[in-house]
This record gives sequence, C-alpha cells and structure tokens, in this order.
Amino acid sequence: MPGAPTLYARVILDSPLPQLDHPFDYAVPERLRGEIRVGQKVIVPLRSGKRRCDAWVIDLVDESEFGSKAADVESIVSPVEILPSALYELARSIADRQAGSAVDVLRLAIPARYVRAESAFLALDRVVAPAHVPAREPSADKSYVQHAGGVSQLTTGQWVPRWVTAFVERAAAQLDLSLSTVCVVPDFRDIEHLMSAVTAAGLSEHTVRLDAGISGQERWVNYLRIVSGESLIVVGNRSSVYAPVAHLGLIQIWDDANDSFHEPLAPYAHPRDVALVRQSHTGCSLVFSSLVPSPAVARLVSLGFLKHDAESRRPLKIIPTDSMAQDSGSARIPPAVFTQGRAAISEGSVLVQVAKPGYASTLRCASCRSRAACTHCAGPLRQAKQQGPVSCRWCGRISTQFSCGSCHGHTLAPGASGGEKIAEELGRAFPGVRVLPVDASADVIVVEGKTLVIATPGTEPVAAGGYAAVFVLDGELARGREDIDADVDALNQWMSAAALARDNATVYVSGTGPVLGRVIATGDAMNFVTSELSSREALALPPATRVAVITATPQVLESVRATLEALPHRSVLGPVGLDADTARLILTFDYRDGAAVATALRALIVTTATVPRKPTPATAPTAKPRVSRLSVRMDDAWLTLN
Repeated sequence: MPGAPTLYARVILDSPLPQLDHPFDYAVPERLRGEIRVGQKVIVPLRSGKRRCDAWVIDLVDESEFGSKAADVESIVSPVEILPSALYELARSIADRQAGSAVDVLRLAIPARYVRAESAFLALDRVVAPAHVPAREPSADKSYVQHAGGVSQLTTGQWVPRWVTAFVERAAAQLDLSLSTVCVVPDFRDIEHLMSAVTAAGLSEHTVRLDAGISGQERWVNYLRIVSGESLIVVGNRSSVYAPVAHLGLIQIWDDANDSFHEPLAPYAHPRDVALVRQSHTGCSLVFSSLVPSPAVARLVSLGFLKHDAESRRPLKIIPTDSMAQDSGSARIPPAVFTQGRAAISEGSVLVQVAKPGYASTLRCASCRSRAACTHCAGPLRQAKQQGPVSCRWCGRISTQFSCGSCHGHTLAPGASGGEKIAEELGRAFPGVRVLPVDASADVIVVEGKTLVIATPGTEPVAAGGYAAVFVLDGELARGREDIDADVDALNQWMSAAALARDNATVYVSGTGPVLGRVIATGDAMNFVTSELSSREALALPPATRVAVITATPQVLESVRATLEALPHRSVLGPVGLDADTARLILTFDYRDGAAVATALRALIVTTATVPRKPTPATAPTAKPRVSRLSVRMDDAWLTLN
C-alpha cells in the first residue's frame, strides 16, 4: 500500500533572532499525526539537528516547498491549543506595524506555562458549551467616554471610583449576549477596584484577571480558561489587551495616557494601538475612557473615528490658587492647607496630592543652596526617609561624603519637600488626626474614617464617601517636566485627584499657571487637548504624525542613514550620540506611509542582525565579531522627545 500523504506543520519559532521571524515547515511524523493541532506548542530541530527550539503551530498543510528535506517535529510541548489563529493574526499585524517580530508579541500575550497547574486544569475535564452569539452589525460602536469623576458604593459596602461601575455595567451587558469583554487598566489599584465591582455584581465566576498581582500558576490557569471558549470578562494591565477570548464583544481601556501603558518590551506597542488593530480585525465595540483625553484619542475624535460622550460635570468647586504654590527651595506648606484642611477634616478624609515621594525629593547645599549632585554621574541626590541614607536618583549610589561643587560645603538641606516630609509637618499641625503617606510602594486601596492622606499622583486611595477636600500641591513641578505631554499629563493628574472628592467638595490646585488654571476651573479639557493637537499638527509632532526612534552604534546609523532618508518622511533628526557606543536617530512620517516605513525598517533590522561587527581595538585579539544591532521603537513620543 502506498504510504499515507505527508503532513507538514507550519510553525513560528520562539526565537529572538529577527531573521527567523517567518513561518517554517516541518514534517509531522506518523506518531504525532493524531495529536498535533494548530495552536499547540512543539519542539523542532534547528539546522543540523543539534539544537532544539520551541515553536507554535500556526497551520497544518499537505504540501511544502521543502518536501523531503523538511525535518520532523520532535515532540508536542502541550496538548492545549494555546495560540488561537486570531491571536497569531493579531500578533503578526502588530509586529508588521511596529517593525517587530511576531514572537515578541506572543511573549507578551501568552503567560509562562506551569505544567502542574495545566494538568490540574485539564483533569477537571471542563466542557464549555458553544455560546450562542447573536447577530451583530458589521460596524460596531467606537467611542471615547469622558468621565466626570466621583466615587460609588457597591452593594458589598466598598467604595470604588465611579468609572469602575460603568466598566462593569458595560461588561455585564456584553455577557448577557454571550459576548466577552477585555478591560485594560493601568495598575493593580484599578484592577482591585474592578474585581471588587464584578464580585458585587455577581460576575466573579465569569471573570478572570491577567496581571502580576496573581501567581504564575493562577495566571496560566486563567489563560487556559480564556482559550477554552468561555465568554468571559478579562481584567488586567497592558498585556491583557491581547487576551484571546472567544466571542469578543468589547474592549475598554481606562486612562490610555497613563505612563504605565508605555510598553518596555519589543515591539513596544501601546495598548491603545493594539486595541485599534484588534477592533479592525474583529468588529467588536471599543471604548476609551478617562478624565482628560489623551492627544492620541483627541485626534481619533477629531477624525470622527471615535464618538465623544461626555458626562455632565459634577457639582464640584475647583479653585486654581497660584498663591498656594510654594517655593521649590522651601519646606513650607501653603497656609490654605492648614486653614481649609482643619475645617474639612472634621467632615471626612482629606487628600493632599504631592509631586514627589520620600522625605526630600531633592537636596541642596545648606550654605549656597546649590543643587546637590552625585559625584559619580552628577544626578540629583535625594533622601527617602528622614534618617535614611542619601542616594542618587539616577544611578542609585549612596552618597556618604557630600562636597558642594560651588562652595565646597559639606552640609545638606532639603530642597523640594517629598510626601514623607509633608506628612511629618502636617502630622504636627493636625494632632490626633491619622496622617497616611502613600506612594508607589504602598498598596493602600481604600481609607476609612477621618484620615489625612498624603499621596503622589496615581497612588491616591479611595476614601469612603469621597474626600471632603482635596489639595493639589507642586503644580509647577508637574508643568515643568521636560515632556511633550507635560501640560496634558499635569491636567490629568490634577483631575484624577479631584475625581476622588465627594460632590460639592472644594478642590484647591496650586501652581496651575493661567492657561491650565482656566481649563481646570471650567472643566473644558477636550477643547484644550484639541487645541494642543492643532499646535502639534502645525509642527509635525506626534500624534499628528507617526514617529520611529532608531537606535544603534554610530557606525551602523551612518551606514543606514541614506536608506532612511529615501523613505517617505516628514523629517530625519540626528543621529545624536547617547554614549560612546550608542546613537539615536528620529524619523517622523505620515500615517499613510506607516506600512512602507515599517517594512523598510524591519528589513534594516534583519540586515544588521546578520552582519557581524568587527572587534574594537579595546577588545581581545581573539574576540569573535559581535553582531550589529539596530533597535526600532515606533510611536512613543514620551521616549522620543525626552
């Protein structure tokens, strides 16, 4: 009898090498014929067969251009189909858009495997009935919801930000239609609030979370539930936007301008962009929500891609008070905090938002008031605790013997007050009142009773019933950041603090300046951000244009500069040396040219990765040639312009 026809597994290798970012064909041996399926992870040989590599099966085909030369798949790593076809298509699209590798996207999307947890999950023999998915219109809703803030009490008695209940209500409506929802939020505080709300709504059994706040085993089991076909609510941080849920009906993202959404791993795709691509693939609904629109979202609203829904403004009194702004070299707290704070603390908790954590966020020479600098890297010195060591904010080194570069003095004095120092001063001024300093290292989610909370931006806990008063200090420090989005980010962090106040409370904001002072007093954030976007369009700055940051050695950048200048572009800036071995070049281009630019940059990455770099004279004569590396980071204005 003639042998059975050959079956080939088309795989994507789990390799960081950019030149391997394309499908490979491997023959499926007879012993694996009945077991191998699309979506599984397998082990395959490389080249001579002496090396092994993990790979994902993306297709099974009857023919291959390699024919009998194709090597055999060696084994199946997991019987579970952990890579749905839709996820691979999304990963491929994101990689192509970002000039990256699909496997890098899959590493972000698929958690680490835990064999015992997987075996226990499979032993449950979960049977998921196919969900009935009602017919939907081809064009789904895409909107930006501008929330007015406020807090809500759940049926369990817990208090959460009001936007949380809106998220859960929309997710519950999707679940009633047997559709899934992916909720993407910046950090663990938002996740905890959402999990509390889904519990209060009786949706815990249909909700999974994907974030570092749970164990690796639990995260893997949750991922297995996601790929099993259930209609679910997924709650997580930036990487959860890839969650391959079945019957996706809605993606909603809270505060897309938050710094926590800057992806530090290649291909550096922002969750907002991933959500937009995924919506184009699936036709699901898409909701961006925040207190202040990001410039990127404002652009989508101005293009008519997103519908703008704004909640009615709350009865909240916001007073921009530049007279409260303290001298950056003084530890003095504005008198209004003492006078108005004493009246408000008798009615409930009071929030004081400060710009910097620690005891003294900056230190100065006690004699001449010059900035205290690290002797190693010239970075600013700080002191986290009153009796704690003095360290550098840049390199982290401990400074034991300070010597002023201006007057040669040896005594340090606090510069700008950090949250710890302000909490200490307010503790003396408010005897008998609980004073709670909160920063990124704290995990305080909710405060009860009459508490004076001193918090840095983004760490503010929710107060039962809302804060009786809110004081925002150091506004001039927020506006003074060397960042293209400094004003928008400052407005966002001030409004985030104000959003936690109870209705009819008073919010005092210092150091706003005249322009942002008018915006925060009137609440007209959308017009302000739209005006900011118009200014960037005139200057061809992101997000009015796309941007690519190319980093490599000066020699590599010089060799590819002509290729870059031949691409469609608005401007080519640089190269600029970052250090002795690294330089950076910035390319801006129109959105319509994105595919061509990304393809060309990807080709340069592959080319430079396959060309060895000769050893430098400083290296040993016997050293092997190093591989040239060219890194591309797309659409990250925060990195580009800082």
